[in-house]
Amino acid sequence: MRSEYRNVIVALLVAQVAAVFEVSMIFAALPTLIREFGDPVTAVWLLTIHTLVGAGAALMAGRLGDIYGRKRVMQWMVFGAVLGSTLSALTSMFALVLVGRMLQGLASATLPLSIGILRESLPSERVPVAVGFMTTAQGFGTAVGLVLGGYIIDHFDWQWLFAASAILLLIANIVVAVWIPARAGNPPKFPIDWVEGVLPLPGITAMLLGISLSKESGWLDPLVLGLVALGVAILYIWGRRSLRAQEPFIDLRLMATRNVAITNALVVCLSMGTLQIAMISSTYMQSPAWTMAGLGLSATVAGLVKLPSNVTSFVAGPFQGWMQKRSGMRIPVLVGAALATTGWLLAMSLPSTVVAMVALLCLISFGSTMLNTSIPNIIVESVPENRTSEAIGGVRVVMSMALAIGAQITALMLATNPAISPTGAELPSPFGFRLAMGWIAALTVMAGIVSLFLRLSHERKDGDAAPVTAPEPTGP
Repeated sequence: MRSEYRNVIVALLVAQVAAVFEVSMIFAALPTLIREFGDPVTAVWLLTIHTLVGAGAALMAGRLGDIYGRKRVMQWMVFGAVLGSTLSALTSMFALVLVGRMLQGLASATLPLSIGILRESLPSERVPVAVGFMTTAQGFGTAVGLVLGGYIIDHFDWQWLFAASAILLLIANIVVAVWIPARAGNPPKFPIDWVEGVLPLPGITAMLLGISLSKESGWLDPLVLGLVALGVAILYIWGRRSLRAQEPFIDLRLMATRNVAITNALVVCLSMGTLQIAMISSTYMQSPAWTMAGLGLSATVAGLVKLPSNVTSFVAGPFQGWMQKRSGMRIPVLVGAALATTGWLLAMSLPSTVVAMVALLCLISFGSTMLNTSIPNIIVESVPENRTSEAIGGVRVVMSMALAIGAQITALMLATNPAISPTGAELPSPFGFRLAMGWIAALTVMAGIVSLFLRLSHERKDGDAAPVTAPEPTGP
């Protein structure tokens, strides 16, 4: 591998780890933050605000990167996240910590920008495996966030968690500045309609906020229904405006092309299904044995049980890219779906030993990572180079919404026909776990079926994706 290619990949890997670290670290700190701020609902806003900003940042920054240059926009986003982490590290006032978390959400734009940078910087035959490494970096960043975050919380004040995030993000920004060559963007031929460009943000925010609040208030709560309805209305107005534009900021026609639309359907199946593995596995491993559906492990031991599956995920991402390069975009999806489905069906037997749990988690995680890596790789093969980050950003928004809805559905299924403790507490029963696992297995099968409708490169008609040439470097 040429050194410049290696430098680009390593720089983007560092950026991905830094961005995902600040997402997962907050889970390790959540119990401490609940005690600090005195209310679980208040503390959970530190998660919610990051998700809301992250979804909007992925969509907007992806397109801005296509226009103004992806390296430049990535540096803007990561620098904003550095400021946010620094602010949260220097205060104990909840309002300021929340503002800091909002700025940290800007780092969620790194994935769509990274995929675009890979496509413009590497030969096309190297891109699928490199994209696989990006997925691997996300898994590694999650593990680092949970382990290092737990260590910091146990030994230092919680503010040091944000200080660590700021340092890691700053290192990422320096590495991106030094190792990734700057390339010119592709300015649109017509003036940008900034109203059309910004309009999706309040719509996405309203819908995600409504979904988040439904967990506490229920779907029939007037505020929840009002927020979801407001979001739908705003997105409808934006859609009409976008379709009338000569050169829209976010091109809905691109999102409606066959492979992009099918990819979004895949994202819905995966996000509502097998990507809920963390919720299912953590709940199962920590459920008491008397429920007949649990291993009764502590949170620390449950985290250690999951580590081997993280290792298998590190292999699965690049393996998917290698397989797609040799066999096309459908086969890796089918293989990943087959592995994950097999794992979920076997899990319905409710494993009673740690060894069996480790084996199932490895099987499910390998298949799920292959499926998750397939998403950006399909987009890369299906859209023009100068719209890559825009398309990936749109997929990330769909994923955010589907993950939130999937979490609600999974929680509802786990609560079905619960086991009752002597103190009256309700815990998931064997029926609830089997119901949720069966639902996820069915969605994973559906993902495999949906992939059969993908149009392969040699089948694509003229106009499905315009041929492109990477712009020449403009400087270091």
